[in-house]
Amino acid sequence: MADAIASVSWPWVLAATGGVILISAGKALRWRWLYPPEMSPLPWATHFSILMISQMLNLLAPLRLGEMARMGLMRQEQRPVGTTFGTIVVEKSVDLLTVQLLIVLAVPLAFLPDWLRSRAGIGALALGGGLLIGLVLVARFHDRMLAWLTHFPWPTSAFWARWVERAQRLLHTTLAGISSLDRPRLMRVVGLTAAIWLLSVAVLLVMLVAFRLRADWSAAFVLMIALTFSNWVPTPPAMIGVVGAVTVAVLASFGVLPAQALALGTVLNAVLVVPPVILGGWATWTRLWGLRTAIGTSRLNRALGLTPPEPPQS
Repeated sequence: MADAIASVSWPWVLAATGGVILISAGKALRWRWLYPPEMSPLPWATHFSILMISQMLNLLAPLRLGEMARMGLMRQEQRPVGTTFGTIVVEKSVDLLTVQLLIVLAVPLAFLPDWLRSRAGIGALALGGGLLIGLVLVARFHDRMLAWLTHFPWPTSAFWARWVERAQRLLHTTLAGISSLDRPRLMRVVGLTAAIWLLSVAVLLVMLVAFRLRADWSAAFVLMIALTFSNWVPTPPAMIGVVGAVTVAVLASFGVLPAQALALGTVLNAVLVVPPVILGGWATWTRLWGLRTAIGTSRLNRALGLTPPEPPQS
């Protein structure tokens, strides 16, 4: 594993790190678009800094406190908590729908011959085009899909009926959240969401190249899906151990040796964690410094309990 890390191409790792930052920048822009147009828009930098603080908390805290921080910090920016909560619900709904579409698209693409995927890149092209088309169709016909759900046939088995009910409730929540957006904003959000997820695949593809592995888009795609699902449950701080274990498990089916896969997972863990932690820490310090300037050093120290108590007067 040490030999694999020593032989890594660090310019490619830096390119992947830049891709992670670019993905966060795109998510901040998408979050800005999700607020109602009648509200005066906040600068993109405000959304970006708060999103970085949220991601830092999600990575470092044992509980996912990032979403609560987003609502609290946006409240300081004169955004109602309910409105911010609604934007987070829509954001998660769009991402959940994207993951579902990616899994559906992966089934037919898995049957493409290897020479067609590796030489022409047709698999990645079909994945990107299919994802964009799928999101646009859902954005165009989401109201009709909500009506279709009421006529969905129920299985006779109680076990399967229970699972169908859960899936139907999840899909209904997703479509209802998407339907809250007007058509122009929805189309912008859909296009940016597709770009964000395809850039996520590209980051993992660059990491494969950095470790001198074959640039297999299908391996990068499967690894991205596996990492996404692993991040939906509580993980150790900074996802230590999780990224490496998932990378070894996924790449084993693509013929990558465990030591090399673990080396890739270790560096990938740093690539995914270090930028949000550094940017989130910088954003937190900036906000605290601004608070210190606004209310004065003495008042802030008293609020934080850093001022020594005054001696009792005789």
